[in-house]
Amino acid sequence: MVFALTGMSNERNLRRFRFELVGRGVPRTTIVVVADMVLVRRYEIPLQELPLLCLRLLESGSAGSPNGTMVFSEKEMIEYANRRREAKDSAEQRRRAHRVAKSQLE
Repeated sequence: MVFALTGMSNERNLRRFRFELVGRGVPRTTIVVVADMVLVRRYEIPLQELPLLCLRLLESGSAGSPNGTMVFSEKEMIEYANRRREAKDSAEQRRRAHRVAKSQLE
């Protein structure tokens, strides 16, 4: 399945991303993914990453509903924020180890 982002709109604290399912032999279907911007800010999710995160949610096929709307849930935001924090911590540890090893050579 291939999804194309066709638009975005804001309604109060919700951002709605419209995607269209496209491809050969597949009827065009519009699906909306809703993200709560209060939660996005709480979990420090960069705004520019939201469309891609919503696309990944669609591609995973989870949390679908018959009316063509999906929700980027708080649970999924927490999981993403945790993975992001772990990657940042790991990168920082590698930098520190590199600095220590370099200073021991001098």
